[in-house]
Amino acid sequence: MTVSRVINDHPAVKPNTKKKVLTAIQQLGYERNEAAGLLKGQRAMMIGLIVPDLSDVFFAICANTIEKLARESGYLTLIVSSGHDVELEIQQAELMARRKLSGLLLVTSGAPDAERMKRVIAEGLPIVAFDRPLDGLGTDAVLIENRLGAEEAVEHLIAHGHKRIACVGFDSDAYPVAERVKGYRSAMSLHGLRPNLSMKVDSLEGATKWVDSVRLKADAPTAVFATNYRTTVHLLRAFSERKVKVPSEVALIGFDDFELAPVIAPPVTTVGQSAVDLARRAFRLLLDRIERAGDTERSPEKILLPATLIVRESCGVHPRSKKTAEPA
Repeated sequence: MTVSRVINDHPAVKPNTKKKVLTAIQQLGYERNEAAGLLKGQRAMMIGLIVPDLSDVFFAICANTIEKLARESGYLTLIVSSGHDVELEIQQAELMARRKLSGLLLVTSGAPDAERMKRVIAEGLPIVAFDRPLDGLGTDAVLIENRLGAEEAVEHLIAHGHKRIACVGFDSDAYPVAERVKGYRSAMSLHGLRPNLSMKVDSLEGATKWVDSVRLKADAPTAVFATNYRTTVHLLRAFSERKVKVPSEVALIGFDDFELAPVIAPPVTTVGQSAVDLARRAFRLLLDRIERAGDTERSPEKILLPATLIVRESCGVHPRSKKTAEPA
């Protein structure tokens, strides 16, 4: 029993006793039998991670960060992609609960079946949602200040004299994008400006069609707020193909910073969010939940991380007059 308590880090074990047991474990080369532990109702030293799309750079960085942190903490990581399929997502969560994983980190693709998710939680699987909340289920959440970040970006364009500012993107049902659209609308409304949304631009072809549809109009947008990285890249390519000059003909700010943003011509102004910080905070919160599994009175936590405007040249700012320095 004492050995079992040491292995499971039970607080009742005296420090001197724990030291002796750990020394003996090292000398004997003892390895814990995970299968036997599962038969006894113990949880596997493994956490689950469900994301909508592992080919997305943002989620790939999150997965890499979480896997590294888990490994350092003695956990394996089961990483799966839901393919933006809410039904597949809940099936994956149910499977992880049945396999007695220690915890689950989840970037939801939508609103999963509340009753099924409640049953998953009832099985004792700690869940931390990140990037997108699980509303109404009492789970912890680590989120980005999407709305405020979008507001700051649009306010920046308005401060440069722009009044016809388009909001371009896709997947507006996803929580982060929906929040960014709200931020865009809020800033436009505050200044008495009419919103102009195009939220089905999810490819280079779509971006090119959008540019063609607006560029020759008398009331063509003089600035664009792109709601995510992919839309920003598609728009840059479409503007280039149609010989539309950025920022002299149209200013551009995109949400999500990316590696090439500072070096392409022109350097792209973005709203940056740290995938590493987001993943790190979510993992630490989950680890805390796992270690306090018996604490049923603890209230769910909601952590908000900042989104930062990184001013470069695509919004019309000359490099000598930048108001915000680029990150180191």
